[in-house]
Amino acid sequence: MNENEKSEKEIRDGEHSRRDAETQTVLGIFITVMSIPVLVGTLFAQRSHAMVVNVVAGLALLAVGVIMMVAGIRGTKKLSK
Repeated sequence: MNENEKSEKEIRDGEHSRRDAETQTVLGIFITVMSIPVLVGTLFAQRSHAMVVNVVAGLALLAVGVIMMVAGIRGTKKLSK
């Protein structure tokens, strides 16, 4: 493998990493936004069992969304340095 092929592969890998980081950020935002209606639905639950399920599901979605968002932002910042 000569220098041109190696540098092209490195450039391609960098582009893929940037795309993956941006996708992770957007997906994290989407999941975080989708957790809001679940948590709001907790207020209108008729039974306590439904309320507990809504809170747990909403908080799980929120946690996954925030973690993905933070990981995507870190990846984007890491690649821009």
